[in-house]
Order: sequence, then structure tokens, then C-alpha cells
Amino acid sequence: MFILSDMLGIPQDIVSDISSSNQNGIFMIHLSLKVKPHACPSCGHFTSHIKEYKIKHIKHSLLNRQQCLIHYKARRFVCDFCGRSFFENNPFSSSGRSISNLTILNVLNELKESNATFASVARHNFISSTKVQEIFDLYVHIPRKSLPDVVCIDEVYALKDNHSKYVCLLLDFNSHELIDMLPERKKFSLFKYFDKISIEERSHVRFFVMDMYYVYRDVILSRFSNARIAVDSFHVVMNINKALDNVRIRIMKGFKKDSVEYYLLKNFKWLLLEKEVRENKRKFNRRLNRYVNYPQLLDLILKISPELNEAYLIKDRYLLFNSCCDFHNAEKDFNDILYFISKSKIPEMIAIYKMLNNWTEEILNSFIVINGRRLSNGIMESRNSIVKLIKKTGNGYVNFARFRNRCMYCMNKDSNPDLSGNAIPIKMKGHKRGPYKKQ
Repeated sequence: MFILSDMLGIPQDIVSDISSSNQNGIFMIHLSLKVKPHACPSCGHFTSHIKEYKIKHIKHSLLNRQQCLIHYKARRFVCDFCGRSFFENNPFSSSGRSISNLTILNVLNELKESNATFASVARHNFISSTKVQEIFDLYVHIPRKSLPDVVCIDEVYALKDNHSKYVCLLLDFNSHELIDMLPERKKFSLFKYFDKISIEERSHVRFFVMDMYYVYRDVILSRFSNARIAVDSFHVVMNINKALDNVRIRIMKGFKKDSVEYYLLKNFKWLLLEKEVRENKRKFNRRLNRYVNYPQLLDLILKISPELNEAYLIKDRYLLFNSCCDFHNAEKDFNDILYFISKSKIPEMIAIYKMLNNWTEEILNSFIVINGRRLSNGIMESRNSIVKLIKKTGNGYVNFARFRNRCMYCMNKDSNPDLSGNAIPIKMKGHKRGPYKKQ
């Protein structure tokens, strides 16, 4: 008796009778509580008048490897004053529920992990995945956080929805907490969302860090009068590398597939995209019939075409500027790079010049340092991976509200469930089920 009550976490002095058995692989706990007067929920008068007994079957996640059920002999009281009948209070579950409070807590704790799924949590607690979703929707409703002074904004491909496959994330640059998640990144939806936030709160935002998605810039310039935009340097470098690779592909297609030039451009393209090609031990290359190391291979590649060599110099010069410059010297050095690129006749580099010229102010703002860190969306990329993990392990989500709450719940350490359980479960708006004939 004492061991079972300790396992259930209830005081021994309230237990009248308790025993256990094992039936068909299910660990059964049979118990009843000591009788005591209860207050009527309608009139407040105390009564000890028992109307009837009823066996309640409560699912309890007491054991990890075996299903556990509590067979609780519950008393039903009747009030002598107003005549209302009601069940006695019990320490296992809330009124009207067939799942114990401990099971609910275990479910909510497990769902805090981003790699957990509704199905896996259901298996651990011996309940259905639908019941796990119901518990999550009932107790987890994470509100939007207030806008900080530095906001990161980005999108990630995450939804099973023909309306919009991208969700938009807002992240606090300083605390790395997820501010909110939006169901799409379309301009009218972003305008509608930010219009609901007070002008006073929006005026506190000093910086927005983003990629080069023009919709974000238009929305921020229109709705955040005091905010400056900083473009993440990774996306600038990525566009330059992509342009360089396009030059490589164009030149490679001009050679026969059995030529040495095609071989070098095809198999060692990564040398062009490396930030720094380090010296290594020379190895014998059968195709070239000589010993060669990586820097020598790079020299051979750059000698194939003057255009490729020029494009590589542009990439190399920008990488040096991006890694070594500071905000005070950024404008002068950036203008020098723009002038250097403007003299190029390479189509891919002309497009890069237009891109850099169009985003000059935002690129320069990325060199600003806040709390010892340069403005960037680096932390956002790691958060995107968590969103993708939640989506992948859950085999996709069609209910955005549930998906948003799950991401906010997992990614923010201070996000806690509302254990009052007074919220209304989230349900998607859908079409009514049509008539059908059972086969």
C-alpha cells in the first residue's frame, strides 16, 4: 500500500484501500479514497451523503514500458440542501477527464523537445496521437513576444499548403528567442500583421536584419520609421559565388567533355568557391599526368579563361572586404569595389554590380556591431533548421496554428503551457464532410 501510494505521489492518509494487479500486460491499480465532507459546487454547503459509487478508468503514465490504469472507486455525493449530485475530488485527474494529470505533464514535457512527435509521445504514454494533439492544443498557446530593438526576419519552406509554402520567422537578435511565426511572407499579409502592432511598439525597433527579399524591405520602410535595414552578408557572398559558378559553367560548356579544361572546371569547381585554398601535399593526377597540389590546380583553372580569372578576383576581393572591413571604413572600401566591378564586361558580374548598387545602404549597415556582434542572420539559419526538423519529424503540418505553437514552444526556453486548461482547442476551418454510403 505504501509503495503504491508513493509511486502515485499521493499522501497515504487519504487512501482507504489500494491494491495492484497485472491483466493482459496492463498494470492495474485499484484504489478508493477515505470519505470526507465535500462542498457542493452549486451552493457551497458541505455534505457527506453518498449517492452511488462509480468505477473510473484513468490512464496513467506511471511506467515507461507498460501501460498503467487506475481503477478508482469514485464516490458520487448528493447535496442535502440543493439536491445537486457531484463526484468527490481526487488527486489523479481533473473533472471529466480519463487521463491523469501526471500523464498530461509528461506529454507536455516530451513535446518540448523538437525531435519528438505526437505519435512518439503517444507511444511513450500509451494514449492515442489524437489525444496528444488535443492535450497540446488545449494547454499550449504561446503569445507573440514584444518587438525588440533588433529583429531578424527570414522565411523557411515548411507547410503543406497550396496557398503558401513558406512561413515567415521573426527572431530577437540579442536573446535568440522566436518573436513570432507568420503563415506566409506575402506583402499584404505582412502589412496586415504589422498594422495590428502599435506604432509605439514599432518605433522601438532600431534594426531589421534580412536577406535580399525586396518585399521585406518595402514593408519595413513603410511600417518602421525608425528602423535601419541590414542585409545578411552570407546572402551577398552567396549571390557572388553563384555568379562566379555561372561563369564557370558557361566557359566549361565551350569545351569538349574529353578535354583537360572541361575536366578541371567540372571536378575542381570547389576551388573557385573556397574562401582560402591552402597548400597541401602534392598528389599524382593521372588525367594531368603530373604531381600537383590544390593551389597549382587553381592556377591551372584560372588560366583557362581571362573572364573566369576576372570573376574570381572580384569574388576574392569582396570576401576580403567582407571579412576585414569595419563600419567606419565600409563605405569607402565598398565604393572602391563597386568601381572595380563596374569596369567588368562579364554579364554575370554586371548583374552583381546592379545588385550591390541596389542594396548599398543595407549592405553597409551589416557592418554595424551590436553588443559585440556584427549584424547578421546567422542565428536565424540555425532556427530554420529546428523548424524544418519539427516539420520533417511530424511528416508535415496542415494546421498552421498548431505548427506555430509547437515551434514557439520548442524554441523558446521560457515558453510554458497554460495548465489551467481553459483555452479552446485549435481547430482548422474546413469544409463540411459530404454524404457517403458505408460499404
